[in-house]
Amino acid sequence: MGEIVTLLAAQEQRGLDPNIVRPGWLALGIVVLLCVAVFFLAKSFARHTRKASQPWEGEPAERVEEDADRRD
Repeated sequence: MGEIVTLLAAQEQRGLDPNIVRPGWLALGIVVLLCVAVFFLAKSFARHTRKASQPWEGEPAERVEEDADRRD
């Protein structure tokens, strides 16, 4: 019985014709907006990582260099 249902489902026409359907301007706009958002996220991430590598107030710079050597 299950085989008959799958055969009938395979023969039914889908609502959308793959030869006619194509991505539109809305999809392109969404992709462009996502790319812009990722660019600004990466820029912010780079700025914050540079700021994090600087020593804190009152902390000697030597200690920061030693910590960086341990991580590598």
